[in-house]
Amino acid sequence: MEMYVVLAVLVIYFGGALSKDINVRIEPENVFLDTDDLVITCEYNSQSVKTPTWITITRNGWYGKHDIVTMTAGNPPSIGYFFSGSEFTSRMEVTGSIKEKTVRVAMTTVECLDEAHYECTAGGFTDQGRLEKFTDSYSLVVNSHSNRPYVKMNGLIVPAKTPIGITNGDEVKIECDAFVGKPPKPMYWYRYDNNNGSYVIERNMITKIERRLLERDLCRWYTKFSIRFIASLSTPEVRLRCAVGNEQEDVFINVIPAIGP
Repeated sequence: MEMYVVLAVLVIYFGGALSKDINVRIEPENVFLDTDDLVITCEYNSQSVKTPTWITITRNGWYGKHDIVTMTAGNPPSIGYFFSGSEFTSRMEVTGSIKEKTVRVAMTTVECLDEAHYECTAGGFTDQGRLEKFTDSYSLVVNSHSNRPYVKMNGLIVPAKTPIGITNGDEVKIECDAFVGKPPKPMYWYRYDNNNGSYVIERNMITKIERRLLERDLCRWYTKFSIRFIASLSTPEVRLRCAVGNEQEDVFINVIPAIGP
């Protein structure tokens, strides 16, 4: 009895999938900026119009809505004007045909601007001469990994693992800058605790992420995080660490006596 129930569920599931007139999918589903071989596939399954007259894949993103490719019977793929430049054609390959009822667009690399709403449209005439049109869509999100942070003091980048001399009584402002990835990873400041011989969390920030809006950096989220303290000879050596995900940068500060009266 259980076997018949399982078979019935499978028939319903796959039958429903096959009965969809048109289907667009993007593989892999989880896309990162360094993803290779992104494939957008449009498959036509309509029974009311056995063979489509055309199949078009469209992208609606940062620069508006534009056709990527249109496939018609007996003709080579027609690349949309917006995507006809070498910055696209050098990393894009189109395969499939009307006969196969499938069109594929393969990207050899992924860029931030590939994050968009993709739509597959196909249509044709029924045996009665009626024009029918079918549409399916998919929203692609391009993620990114976090990068190693870098540290600034008084607006200048601090070389990695380079001790810094600070005069007793001076206010110290240290800033950590980093691409925190998308979705964003939290940024932490750690201070070395001599009592237990390890780094402990000084402060953390998981909100107020600044999204960089420079062209082609739309999927790389960027933030700054500062800490302030007064240098004191009671703590002659201050060891700090800024961390984002598995990436980190250390800062070593030596407090020196003030010179003069």
